[in-house]
Amino acid sequence: MRAFRKIEVGQESSHGTAVAATEAALGLIGIPGPGVVRHYPDEERNSLARNVADEVDVGVETHLVWTGDVNHRHILWPLSMAIRGNVTPTQPDETSEPNGYLWTLAPSMTTANTPDQANGIETFTFEYGDNVQAYETEYCFATRLQISGAPNQVCQFTCDITGRQQTETSFTGNSLVSVQRFPFNLAEFYIDTTGASLGSTQKTATLLGFTWTLETMFSPLYTGDGNLYFASLREDKKKVSLQMTLARNTTSEAERDKYDAKTTTFARIKLNGPTELDSGQSNPPYLALDQAIRYVTWPDAGEENGLTTVQVVAESVYDSTWAKQFEVALLTDLSAWPS
Repeated sequence: MRAFRKIEVGQESSHGTAVAATEAALGLIGIPGPGVVRHYPDEERNSLARNVADEVDVGVETHLVWTGDVNHRHILWPLSMAIRGNVTPTQPDETSEPNGYLWTLAPSMTTANTPDQANGIETFTFEYGDNVQAYETEYCFATRLQISGAPNQVCQFTCDITGRQQTETSFTGNSLVSVQRFPFNLAEFYIDTTGASLGSTQKTATLLGFTWTLETMFSPLYTGDGNLYFASLREDKKKVSLQMTLARNTTSEAERDKYDAKTTTFARIKLNGPTELDSGQSNPPYLALDQAIRYVTWPDAGEENGLTTVQVVAESVYDSTWAKQFEVALLTDLSAWPS
């Protein structure tokens, strides 16, 4: 019998201090082991017994993998623990579209994005488990976020999460909220020459699938502070890797010229929900993945069901005029974090 599993999440106001969950989240999450790092002494004790001395706990760390359909609400949690926090959403049209809130996230390239910084990533407390036992892990942050899409499927995400420790708990008991999922077939693909004009030039009949991957380059920082768990985070250089399957046509051939010339270009993959946030306003929720890119591989053309295709890999690069290398924008109905 499959266990009755559940995920609940709460935003931490003080990083590393566990909070009660405020949102029941959709998707799947594994139930990891305790995450304890132990030292097993190996000593000469005039004995053939392998283990004589008691083991010692030397570290604590929990790893979660959250997967599921990309929906217009819960994708904000992975984005905020992977890219940046302290975001105040704007309203593109407060009068006619009061339910539409735009969250724009881009990491700083000149200051740290760790939680201790003013605009650093958010951290969360996760409650997870089943009808047998619920667990709680605090100070959760993303180490890797992947978003992908393919024809006739709902776009998917995978978020690798690290947190401090696993503690037995009881679920807070939040109810599920309704969400909109993003079918790949509703996606839009844009290529532009500047970051300022991103979203101006749609390229149709070209994008056949994609995988957007961000290695956040956040990792735990352990110091002698009197606890077995990590004290804070450290951060290294990061980039977005964008794998795309493109139809071989005039659009993709123009992109091949940019590969040959080592030219920076600007790409947007915009995922759209099926229903307006405000009735009659043509404002469905969306997730826009924007990046300045250079192609790093351009393989020979292949074939898929009689169609000539290419499967290319691009990586984000910093553009000084745009003053960023990538940005993600989410139009949703969340005006603030649930409380």
